[in-house]
Amino acid sequence: MFVPLEILQNLAMGIPPIARLAAGYHCTGLNADRVMARQVFELYCRFQPIAGKDILEIGPGHTLEVLEEALGSGAKSCTAVDVAEYVTVDHAARKHVDYRLYDGKRLPFPSAQFDCIWSHTAFEHLRYPTVTVAECFRLLRPGGGMVAHVDLGDHSFYGRQPPLPLKLFDCLRYPEWLWTLMKWNRSTYVNRLRKSHWKRLFAEAGFVLIAEASSVSHEIERALPALPYLHNYSHDDAVTAVLTVWLEKPAPPDVSTLR
Repeated sequence: MFVPLEILQNLAMGIPPIARLAAGYHCTGLNADRVMARQVFELYCRFQPIAGKDILEIGPGHTLEVLEEALGSGAKSCTAVDVAEYVTVDHAARKHVDYRLYDGKRLPFPSAQFDCIWSHTAFEHLRYPTVTVAECFRLLRPGGGMVAHVDLGDHSFYGRQPPLPLKLFDCLRYPEWLWTLMKWNRSTYVNRLRKSHWKRLFAEAGFVLIAEASSVSHEIERALPALPYLHNYSHDDAVTAVLTVWLEKPAPPDVSTLR
């Protein structure tokens, strides 16, 4: 990456009219593709039954179709929350989805409102991951669950042709202050947390890890000896590209059984 240009683009994206204009061209992963939305919905269903449940999706971008699938399969209610208005409240209401915006920190809901929280390739973009993870724990009812699918790569190079597999973790080359200066205002910002960091955050918030799955970049694994910026990480953190976790908020013990 050409650092001065990255900094200039980041500064430009801090200007609200430019940011609003750019949002119209921003690809948010699924981008309302119904086939992909169905696949993501089926991923969530592997972990949790949804009939009769109140569901929150964090960071859906343009894609409310996942929640439409949930409503069609018996969910009691579906809510979406994001940091930018990728769809209008009226558009969401026509799909029977309660659509909210938040500031990237406190989520605008009362405690213990949801049975399920879902997130697909959004957690890596969180500017305040510790705060948002703790907020997710607060919003879940005891016994409720969260499924988070986290893409650990550098989004700056996604969609490039030809693909650049050895750039997958290029974001880890830079000190935190410089990465912030280059990316904080931009859709390609990623918080650079690794697999072990995410698992520690979830545990510190109070979640119990029920299941996890991860995928490895074999290109990075083969090239690892020649990538010194990854040598300070454990092997698992240095090569893991995607992490999916199913977490639960523990239910309090039944006091009647303790007497």
